[in-house]
Amino acid sequence: MSKKLRGPEENKRGKMRHLRLRTFHFGLYRSLPVFYMAGIKQFSLSRLTGVFLLSATTFLPGVPARAAAPVSGLFWQTSGISVSGTVVDAASKAPVDFATVALQDKSGKLITGVPCDANGKFTFPAVAPGAYDLAISFIGYKTKLHSITVLAGTAPLQLGQIPLDSDSKALEEVVVTGEKDLIQQTDDGMVYNAENDITNIGGTAADVLKKVPSLAVDMDGNVEMRGSTKIKILINGKPSTMLADNLAEALQQIPADMIKSVEVITSPSAKYEAEGTAGVINIITKQSNIEGMTGQVTATAGNRSNNLNTNLNLRKKKLGLRASVGGNFNDRIGDSESDQVYFREENFIQTPTKLIQQSSTFENNGRSMFTQLGGNYDFNENNNLSASVRLNRSRNLSDRNLSTAQFTPSGEEQTANYRFRDINNRNRNQGFETNLHFTRRFQKKGQELDLIAIFNRNGSDSDYQLTEENKTAAITRLEQSDNHGTNREFTFQADYSHPMEELGNLEAGVRAVLRNSGSDYDFRYSRSTEAPLLVDPARSNLFTYHQDVYSGYLSYTYRWQKTYTLRVGGRYEYTAVSGDFTTNNVETSLEKPFQNFMPNVMLMKRFSNDQRLRLSYSTRIQRPGMNQLNPYRNESNQLNIRYGNPNLDAEITHNTEVQYSWLLKTTSFNASMYWRQTNNDINQYQFPIRENNDTLNTTFANLGQNATYGTSLSATTRFKQKGQVGLNLNLFYNDLTSFIGRTMITRAGFMYNLSGNASYKFSNDVSVQTAGSFNSPRLSLQSRSTYNYSYSLGLRKEFWKRKGGVSLNVENFLFSNNSIRTTVNNTNSNNYNRNNNYNRIVRVSFNFRFGKMEFKRDKALEKLTGEGGKKNG
Repeated sequence: MSKKLRGPEENKRGKMRHLRLRTFHFGLYRSLPVFYMAGIKQFSLSRLTGVFLLSATTFLPGVPARAAAPVSGLFWQTSGISVSGTVVDAASKAPVDFATVALQDKSGKLITGVPCDANGKFTFPAVAPGAYDLAISFIGYKTKLHSITVLAGTAPLQLGQIPLDSDSKALEEVVVTGEKDLIQQTDDGMVYNAENDITNIGGTAADVLKKVPSLAVDMDGNVEMRGSTKIKILINGKPSTMLADNLAEALQQIPADMIKSVEVITSPSAKYEAEGTAGVINIITKQSNIEGMTGQVTATAGNRSNNLNTNLNLRKKKLGLRASVGGNFNDRIGDSESDQVYFREENFIQTPTKLIQQSSTFENNGRSMFTQLGGNYDFNENNNLSASVRLNRSRNLSDRNLSTAQFTPSGEEQTANYRFRDINNRNRNQGFETNLHFTRRFQKKGQELDLIAIFNRNGSDSDYQLTEENKTAAITRLEQSDNHGTNREFTFQADYSHPMEELGNLEAGVRAVLRNSGSDYDFRYSRSTEAPLLVDPARSNLFTYHQDVYSGYLSYTYRWQKTYTLRVGGRYEYTAVSGDFTTNNVETSLEKPFQNFMPNVMLMKRFSNDQRLRLSYSTRIQRPGMNQLNPYRNESNQLNIRYGNPNLDAEITHNTEVQYSWLLKTTSFNASMYWRQTNNDINQYQFPIRENNDTLNTTFANLGQNATYGTSLSATTRFKQKGQVGLNLNLFYNDLTSFIGRTMITRAGFMYNLSGNASYKFSNDVSVQTAGSFNSPRLSLQSRSTYNYSYSLGLRKEFWKRKGGVSLNVENFLFSNNSIRTTVNNTNSNNYNRNNNYNRIVRVSFNFRFGKMEFKRDKALEKLTGEGGKKNG
């Protein structure tokens, strides 16, 4: 990455001076030790600005481009008159902290220089008698020459306030010419830099995850990594109950404009909690560490979603604050059809007995709002405290029509069995999340202690209404229900990292997660509009569930000659599970403590030309979720009754991966092979209530073995410094073996995900980008489904000196809907389903950035000059 910074005075002369990180011309400070230069190679605006301010005196007006002053000129004279003053803003009279004041003679020769302190004050302790000019400068202001005369034998010279006039162009000319690649490789996986993808503007987190290599998102919003939906999703490295209850719905509530990047961690170290058998997805949100106030407003209008989001960042010296407020409206429509062919099997010959056809239409209207406030405070350079609070509310209205018709094998309709159901659901959710994070850095580089406390609470209320009619439109059944659910989670965590110089690095930590979930479900029904609604105990449910996880880990990393890296670790987790269920006036209690030790190891070798080869092994766990455990029976579809299984055990998965990556100039390539083995796989399955019965049960069980063998390939290249193209392929073979009752079921086959992206930035602040993904047909123990795909095209124009921009994004514009066909095979029926999702999307977004950046002097510069301009002796 290359970055250019324009000084305010150079605007008048129409010249651009380039500051390159590794070849700074320091002028005044060129004789400083080289080791100090290495300390500032890590770029940040505040750090670069501080260096610039101290070195820019060699480029000020009136200072010829001559050799810098000798080293002796850097130090204060031993005798002379003290000269002091205060630099203030000409308009507001506020102090200009950390401005640079250079003392030069009348010929323009530089003598010495000092920085102002936090109150805008500066002091030259001893200046010899004579006439001088003070050259005063700071980013955002015009450089000023102030003449002074120092007389011999006089009292200290007090200059009072010296005003600086602001330069409106100065801050606008901070130009970043380098940009991160859209995909970057890490030791544990990869990073997708979402903020560089203009097709995400105005979208949601679900839209972002569709474009991440190794991930796939289906039409219902379910996320899978390398063919598995059993993943752990974090936000800024921390868990969220918002994502635990209904992941697909929660992702729709997170604006894409808030997301900076997405980390895909396929080989997590022992430091990460072991939840998520396929790996970890970490969503990183945007944060600002720039001194001053900045903000952004983004508004989006479209045919499927409309949203308005704003954020504000404020940083002053040691304190930083950030706030975000937003709202989202999204609508989804679709329809489906199914044919359920029932048969009687004798001597492996299936004879059809009847056909049931169902058709359905649905419309979902979602509304959500969130407010987030966060802050951090630097007590000093070694101690930092950060905290954040998030409130979110959402409401979802779902209207679904379901018609059911029955036919004989000859095709004659049995009108007495016809049913039409109008089903309405209203869901309301309220969430509260807060966390406190303290970081203590010690004198030894890399030695660090992190203390984290998190509290999350999510409450939900769901209302359900059903009206059933027969062929003559007479009402035959009414149903109503209310469901109140809560989910609370406390997390306490301590992580410590201790470098041992040549012996490597040791990490250790402890963690406690206390989860408490509950559901109170009341169900009432009536067989006519005249009859009163009666409580059905069999479909009413009171459910409480507690899951406490106590864990500790130890991880050791050793690097040898910058070539080999070995990481060995282990994580112990003790899980205490208890639950109470009351259904049909019968109380059931569950208590299931268990413990697991999960080792992991990683060995990596670096070759020349930025090549890396990595071998890793890890053990992961997937605990059953509340929806999988809750025995509540959902009978909105009378032919398919769904409920959970409170007797589920956690599943353990062994992950092995070999990865190779290569960076050649502007092209990066990554290839990996992986094997994922689960021996007590949690999965969903269907079975008839009894033989020759129309109704199916759908529930969960630990079904057996699930082995996945796969390979991932990705390549990204840049061209002409303005364009980028990337292609990603994930190909895997899934081998499933299970026993349902006494019946052994095996299923195996190849599946793949293919995705790509391309972008180009034109010279007139216009950029274009396109992205697409294709997911091959999927299989499970009892079903097969056809492929699905998505593609998008984005166009963006920036204006107002890149403070504002308009984006146009279109998705799936060639066809109005995406159809997926699914076949489910049971012991007494074959079901053929077709789902149509109308996902043609058009949205227009406008965003505006505002605020004024200020720049504070870096602490490293204090060590150079000393406090108050005194020599650091």
